[in-house]
Amino acid sequence: MILAFAHPGIVVPDLKKAIEFYGKMFGFKVIGNEGWEDSDAYDQAIGLKGSAAKGVIMAGHNCHIELFEYTAPEQTVAPPETFLAHETGIRHIAFYVDDSQKELDRLISLGGCALGRLPEGGGAVYARDPFGNMIELCQIPTPEESPLNLPGVAKLGDYAG
Repeated sequence: MILAFAHPGIVVPDLKKAIEFYGKMFGFKVIGNEGWEDSDAYDQAIGLKGSAAKGVIMAGHNCHIELFEYTAPEQTVAPPETFLAHETGIRHIAFYVDDSQKELDRLISLGGCALGRLPEGGGAVYARDPFGNMIELCQIPTPEESPLNLPGVAKLGDYAG
C-alpha cells in the first residue's frame, strides 16, 4: 500500500548553501544526515560505481526534501540551469505559498532568480534556486487542490511510528 509521497532528491554543488537556502526560503529543518564513500551497498542501491556523497533529509510544512552533494563520480550532464520547463524529466518542485509575489521577492533575495513574471491576478510563477533547479511558487488555486484533501493524509497518522 502506498502511504504518501516521500521526498524529492535534489543534487546541489554546495550542501551548506542549499541547507541555508531551503531553510530560510521554505522553513525546512535538517532532521537527519547521510553520507557515504566507498560503499558497495550504496552503489548497488543507487546504480553507481565508486560514488561518494554527503546529504541531509529536511522536514518542511507537509513534506520532506533530500539534498545531496556528490563528490564522485564526476557529473556528466549539463547543469540544471541549462534545462527549460518543457524538457523531459522532472523539471520543477512546487510549493504552495500565501503570496506568490512576496515569496518570489524573498527567493530572489536569498540567491534564486525568477524565470517568469506573475501575470495580473496570477498566483503562480517559476523560479530557480541558487543552483539552477526550478521551483514553482503557487497559491492554492481552488479548494479542491488544497493539500488537506489529498487521499491518505488523514490515514497517515496510523503509521507515525
